[in-house]
Amino acid sequence: MKSNHSLTSFYSEPTFLRSTPVVILLVAALYILLAKLSFLLSIAFLAVSPLFPASGLSLAAVLILGNRALPGIFIGAFLSNILNNLNVQNLNNQHLLTIIFAGFFIGLGNVIASIISKYIIINTNKKNHPLYNGKNILILLISGSITYATITSSIGVITLTIGGFITKEHWYVFQTWWLGDIVGIILVTPVFLSWYLKDSFEKKKFKILELLLFGAVVVLVCYIVFFKHFDLKYIIIAILFWAVYRFGTQITTLIILIISSFAIITTVKGIGPFSKDSINNSILSLDLFLCFTAICSLFLSSILDERQRAKNLTKISRKKLQKSESILESIIESPKDVSIYSIGRNYEYLNFNSLHKNNIKAMNSIEITLGMTLQESLVNIEELNDAVAVLDKVFLGESVTTIRQFDFNGSYWEFRTSPIINEAEEIIGATVISTNITEKIKIEEALINSEKKYRDIFTNIQHVIFQIDLNSIFLNISPSVKDIIEYTPKELIGRHSRILDIDDDDTDLVHYIITEKKNLINHEKMIKTKSGLLKTISLNAKLIYNKDGTPDHIDAIAQDITERKENEQKIASQNQKLQIQNKELEQFAYITSHDLQEPLLTLKYFTELLKNDHLKDHNEEEQEQYLNFIFESSDRMQKLVKGLLDYSRIGKQVEISKEDCNEIVNNAISTLTNSIEKTKANIHIDKLPTVNGYFVELIQLFKHLIANSIEFRKKEVPLEINISAIPVGNNWQITVQDNGIGIEEHNLEKIFIIFKRLNNREEYSGIGLSLAICKKIIALHGGNIWAESSFGHGTTIFFTIPKININEIS
Repeated sequence: MKSNHSLTSFYSEPTFLRSTPVVILLVAALYILLAKLSFLLSIAFLAVSPLFPASGLSLAAVLILGNRALPGIFIGAFLSNILNNLNVQNLNNQHLLTIIFAGFFIGLGNVIASIISKYIIINTNKKNHPLYNGKNILILLISGSITYATITSSIGVITLTIGGFITKEHWYVFQTWWLGDIVGIILVTPVFLSWYLKDSFEKKKFKILELLLFGAVVVLVCYIVFFKHFDLKYIIIAILFWAVYRFGTQITTLIILIISSFAIITTVKGIGPFSKDSINNSILSLDLFLCFTAICSLFLSSILDERQRAKNLTKISRKKLQKSESILESIIESPKDVSIYSIGRNYEYLNFNSLHKNNIKAMNSIEITLGMTLQESLVNIEELNDAVAVLDKVFLGESVTTIRQFDFNGSYWEFRTSPIINEAEEIIGATVISTNITEKIKIEEALINSEKKYRDIFTNIQHVIFQIDLNSIFLNISPSVKDIIEYTPKELIGRHSRILDIDDDDTDLVHYIITEKKNLINHEKMIKTKSGLLKTISLNAKLIYNKDGTPDHIDAIAQDITERKENEQKIASQNQKLQIQNKELEQFAYITSHDLQEPLLTLKYFTELLKNDHLKDHNEEEQEQYLNFIFESSDRMQKLVKGLLDYSRIGKQVEISKEDCNEIVNNAISTLTNSIEKTKANIHIDKLPTVNGYFVELIQLFKHLIANSIEFRKKEVPLEINISAIPVGNNWQITVQDNGIGIEEHNLEKIFIIFKRLNNREEYSGIGLSLAICKKIIALHGGNIWAESSFGHGTTIFFTIPKININEIS
């Protein structure tokens, strides 16, 4: 969209200039180049030039390219001043900082000057470009240049004075700077503006030979005036008038630039018609001449261009008038679908076309002629009275439009009746243009019926139908939205769709559709209702395009699938539980076929030995040993069965509650008092959190973990057990660490398998069920459990339990 303070629509823009970074780099590079060239002509203290074309570039760039050029102007001015003032041989930190300070504020001054000058130029005449007429030329070259130069030279001189580059006595620096910027704008800005206009070469037919001859004459005259005969300097005015009259503004700006180059070069060298007794007088004389000739030439050129435009406009108007008369005559004489006739103040026919004549004949069987009155041509009295009533209003100055249906063929006609006004502004009659709108009426009726059907669907459908624009603003939405998200359509229309997002990080739907999909099919998205509830919807959306192929808006249908998703989650949870139970059943089957059979076989074997006569020859000591085997196997089987019962009972507690883990651990320790005292184990407990859990299972969890550490301790060193907790994301991570015998790394995953033992039974008791029970308890609480260990260096068991509420999340 074009800004209110922009002239960019008047100028052609190459494709590569549509990129803002390219514009910035190009403007900065051109600024530095022109500044460097101007510094070659420096004749004042601190390399201040009498002609600074970079100022002309800055003003032209901001007028042509808009505010996109401002960063390039700043960068160009900043770097130009740094490079020009940098003394590499005498470089130190203080010197460098001073140069950067000066460059920054000089660059800032150029940006401020560009903005204010552009504002003055544009607001003076917003409809036309600065070279459109003489008034605009004067505003550009006088008001614009003086404003720009005053701002830049004032800021620049103040900055140089503060930085210690100049003293307050160096007034000629401000004068030279001020004149240099003015001359730079007057000479350079019109060149860019004229050559970048969209119609720069439209209807411009240059005679190549004349242009070549003119160029040769310009060079020759400049050579004579500036190097030979200085007193012939006013011949230059004749050359400029030749350019103005024959070639227009574009060529004139180039000729001014060429002549100015000769004048500046010779003046700097101390020769030419503008060379005076002092350099300041020479600069003043040169600048006044350049400003005067350039302004006068461009002012005259704009007047001639304006005059030529007026002539062209007159020619175009005449052609349009002739064409309009021809079209009007064609409409009156031989229209195909429009009835036209004119009626005088006495209701007589002044003119009519063939279609109206045929319609009157078909309706009333009367052949109308010029001069016949309506009373003579209309048989139906009601129709006649209606026509006269409309004409009476029109004769009073109104324009009336009516629609009538004719019974003889059922057609609809629209009558547009307007007064006919002569040069004396008197109403002398009325013109009636009637159009057959039967097809239009039928289409409108069909459209009304279609809209009614759509509105019925839109109003009564359970799903939500809505439209959003490319800025994600709701344009329309069906009433069913209130049943799903509690907002009414009135509350949503005109608001951003992000009102329904859960948080600001959600992907913008419109951006996603435009850049990724173009349309969505069954896209699932979480939204937030008016009361804060979270719901899941399924979206089907399509990007709708304009006739020119550009995206216009998005049509979409949303379906509430919250209940379905909850059911799916429940089913998935049940499936997961079934899978766990199936796995447990498989493990039970394995245990039944292996672990439980082993003690049973032992019992059977030694019982049979006792029963058989085979033992008669054996002594009582052997019989006692067999009975011990039977007892041990029975005890082992009892422990296995009890372990299976304990394992199967995990999760049978119905209610979950807030449990303090410090109290849980103390309860677990109290059940292990004898073992702890016997082994002289040291248990260190840090501050533990409160969690949502099952009381009995949590006591079992810590009891088994502590008992496991006691069982697999090192015999030669005191047992140390450390229990601690830290927050990790949405969970509490609790650690039980000991200095026991440790676990080989390749066995870390096996320790949680039911009845899996890693040590021999003679040295370490147990049935291999403790860590399997711990794993099941942690799974019941929705966490994970794992171990870290190296053989001989103790074991650390980690497990996680979700936090109670969001405030605990770190």
